[in-house]
Amino acid sequence: MVTRAPALATLDAAMSLLDESLHRLTVEDVGRMYEAGIVTDEHRLELVDGVLYDVRPFTTTPEHISAVAWLNRHLVAGVAAAKADVHVQSTLLIPDGFISPDLLVLEQIRRDEVPGTARLAVEVVVSSLRRDRRRVALYARAGVVEYWIAEVPTRTLVVHRDPRGEQYASVMRHGDREQVDAPLGAPPVDVTALFG
Repeated sequence: MVTRAPALATLDAAMSLLDESLHRLTVEDVGRMYEAGIVTDEHRLELVDGVLYDVRPFTTTPEHISAVAWLNRHLVAGVAAAKADVHVQSTLLIPDGFISPDLLVLEQIRRDEVPGTARLAVEVVVSSLRRDRRRVALYARAGVVEYWIAEVPTRTLVVHRDPRGEQYASVMRHGDREQVDAPLGAPPVDVTALFG
């Protein structure tokens, strides 16, 4: 049986109706859900534009694990003198929600704070490239100075710099045998070494 896609006007009407039926949550709402035991630390959640999403668990592929570990070691060694921190798979508050990048580099904050921006956010991508490309606007709106996508399948480091509204003014792709300047005094990242 072959079915036809709905006409664009019908699809727009359906999306408009769906949007009207959503109850948008706040970060505080989700915090109360944790306090009430409705959700627990075992749930992997992100809140984007007031919509709460279940996201897949952090990947356990060897390529992802090793790239995150390599970047963590590399960045931690470099940013310590700048009194900066590297957070691994932590929470970043964004306008109308929160997300969990693989790595964050930021100036030190109080221990009871959750960061609302960063100097660098990194996503290491094995199979979620489309999702991580859509996140560009989220990081730009949060004022994250640099957003990197480490694309394991293509051995490419895509570097977004200079946030402007919902995009970055500069987007550069770097491949094997290239060096990428890192923020806050960390040594440049060798793309070949990053991907092993």
